[in-house]
Amino acid sequence: MTIAVIWIVIFAIATALAWKGWESGFGKMVNRWVPAMLRLDDDQGNRITWSVVAGVLLATLMTNPASMLLTLILIALIAVIVRVVIRFALSKVH
Repeated sequence: MTIAVIWIVIFAIATALAWKGWESGFGKMVNRWVPAMLRLDDDQGNRITWSVVAGVLLATLMTNPASMLLTLILIALIAVIVRVVIRFALSKVH
């Protein structure tokens, strides 16, 4: 129960900071790094969505860092393998 309360507090703080920093730098970073396919058409929707996403990721990273890092490593490994397979397939097609 304590971990859940800590997670909720960190989530609220991180989401509020992301919401507040949207105009100054966080929004620009999201527009630069997130593909257009993952962004919404309106700026307000992007602000809500990505502030909540940042809050969830930061809260999870702070309360359970080992599993979060292992998950990120696994996602990166899968992305590298998919990239290699796609490059191999495209080289055989042409």
